[in-house]
Parts: sequence; C-alpha cells; structure tokens
Amino acid sequence: MFDFFGRILGELDQRFGLRSEQTYLYCLRQPGRPQQLSSMGLTWAPLSLEDVLKLREIGPFEISLAAPRFARGDLCYGGYIDGRLAHYSWVQRSGLHRIHEAGLSETVAPGEFWIYHCRTAEWARGRGIYPATLARIVGDLFDSGDKAAWIYTTRENISSQKGIARAGFQQVKTLPAVRFGGHYYPRAGFKANSSR
Repeated sequence: MFDFFGRILGELDQRFGLRSEQTYLYCLRQPGRPQQLSSMGLTWAPLSLEDVLKLREIGPFEISLAAPRFARGDLCYGGYIDGRLAHYSWVQRSGLHRIHEAGLSETVAPGEFWIYHCRTAEWARGRGIYPATLARIVGDLFDSGDKAAWIYTTRENISSQKGIARAGFQQVKTLPAVRFGGHYYPRAGFKANSSR
C-alpha cells in the first residue's frame, strides 16, 4: 500500500513538482592525465549503432536517441566483464551539448569533448568500472590530440561524484536550476557558453 502511494507521489512530482536543483560541472585538461585505473577483468570496446540494443541489458535506454548521436560523431564506450556488457559511457566531440538537468546547452569546442549518459549495470557496481572507464576515455582522446574533458552530475548522485573525482576530474562550477515537472530552467545569472 505504501509502495503504491509512494509511486503515485513520485509520478506527481515528476509531472508537476517544483524543486531547486544543482548540477556539478567537472573538467580535466592536458597536461593532466588520469592514472590508468584497473577494474578486475574489464575490457573496453566501442559500441556501434547495431550494438545499441545491448544498452537495455544495463537499464532503460531510448533506442531512438542512438542514431542521431552516432550521426553527430558521438562515441559509445562499452565496458565488458567476461564478455557481458557492464557499463557504457557516451562521448560527444562536436555540436551543441545539452546539460538537461541544468537547462543549459554548451558548444563543444574544438579539442574538447563531453562525457555523458554513463551507466553501470547493477550487478557490476562497486568494482571501480566507472572511474576506470572515464580514465580510459580521457587517455584515448588525449592521445588522439584532444586537450580538455568535461563531465557533470547532479548533487544527489554521490557515487558518480566519487567516480569522477577518482578519475582525476576537478569540479569547476555548480549550475543551479529550477525543475518544474520534467523541465529544467537555469537560475538567473547563468547562461549557456558563459566562461567555463
């Protein structure tokens, strides 16, 4: 009974709730490099559009988002343990990057990239997969000539904050927003493309 009412209240909050939100923005620039973190038995492979259904093995994923991401040139890193997909992270290297929870968009500057929409399978959590994957992405793209990596997470996502810090990123800004239902609006004084 309590689960039923809790679910109803959660749905009402998602549709009509009003709340103050904060998104933490992190950066890692050359010559800084994350140390290569090991996660026992983890291997990486790029995912293609044909592989995208595998993302649903980890959790909900809107398949229609994949084709436009790949068309834009985004990368999807897959982390595997014993051949089973354990983690994925998306990387955007061009265009306009939308930070949904902050109600902002940022232009991806030449030589920079944004890591976003990262998820670890529930069965694989607690093994250091997230920070190891972030370190791998940064190492690969810095080796290919990029100079700065950006990533962000919400104030509530403590485990993501820890993984991001462990991979060597430094928090550079807090992005305040107001959420009304499922829509986010930046709080006064913050604009997209302000000096990061």
